[in-house]
Amino acid sequence: MTTSEHIAALTALVETYVIAMTRGDRPALERIFFDRASEVGHYEGELLWNSRDAFIAMCEDAADAEAAPFWAVRAISVQGDIAMIHVENDWAGMRFDDFLTLLLHESSWRIVSKVYRIR
Repeated sequence: MTTSEHIAALTALVETYVIAMTRGDRPALERIFFDRASEVGHYEGELLWNSRDAFIAMCEDAADAEAAPFWAVRAISVQGDIAMIHVENDWAGMRFDDFLTLLLHESSWRIVSKVYRIR
């Protein structure tokens, strides 16, 4: 895979991530996150450290099937089979900076961790 092919695949993954997160699409989120992935950041003044399944449950609770969320990739770095993506996106009425770390495994990019901040 060329660098441009990796970037195209990662950008498509980010689109899936934002739409699935907004719509509470469990199967799509399970497909793009590793089982033991985590989500970490400060939410309402407290440190939130969620497992993948706890994160997905939050997405299901806040789901909005009609939303067309804003998102933009701000940076992508690819080094061999690892990548980091900074994505700015809207979720549940808030704007976030999400930093996703990913691993290319069995020919597919998957999210290892998500660290975020609310703008």
